[in-house]
Amino acid sequence: EQTKGRGVDVYTHGEMLPAHSYPKLGEYDHLVGHFGTHWGNQLFEFRHFPGAILMTSNCLRPPTRKYSDRIWTCGPVGFSNIGHIADDDFSPLINKALALPVFDASNNSAALRGEPRLTTLQTGFGRDAVLSVADKVVGAIKAGQLKHVFVIGGCDGTESSRSYFTDLARETPSDSIMLTLGCGKFRLNGEDHGTLGGLPRLLDMGQCNDAY
Repeated sequence: EQTKGRGVDVYTHGEMLPAHSYPKLGEYDHLVGHFGTHWGNQLFEFRHFPGAILMTSNCLRPPTRKYSDRIWTCGPVGFSNIGHIADDDFSPLINKALALPVFDASNNSAALRGEPRLTTLQTGFGRDAVLSVADKVVGAIKAGQLKHVFVIGGCDGTESSRSYFTDLARETPSDSIMLTLGCGKFRLNGEDHGTLGGLPRLLDMGQCNDAY
């Protein structure tokens, strides 16, 4: 709300991806996209992101000098020598964002680790969204198209060599769908898993608190 009309574009990162599925937040045109992957890659991704950064969860890694002068914490999150937003006054963060260079997403692919990612991610498949297409799900089951449901709900670590979630998703049969929650989703949501019965095979519910 405080950035509205100020010429500041807002991007989410990590587990804030589900913010794009909340209708009230969708009313803000300057919530423009999601930058980067999961929290474990922030040391690499934040140094390439040219804007101001706000940490809202405890998934904060000790900031490096590359971006320590443009990162803030809020709420219960804090870190020594890092600015903290108090009394819901985001002026320091906003002023810093306005003073920094314009973010050119098309020339910022260096910030994304690993193989090329999908340019669009789907999220928001909570219970209301899933129940709204219950007829398709039931129809796919009755028709023998849908035989397995995999829930991939784990959180992930920082080691780039970890591939359990990625391998699991690749090995799921074509007559299955996957429900994801938690930051483990970023090990597999950059790939196209196709559709089943008119629905994406990968249905991201959001974070753990979006699951019911």
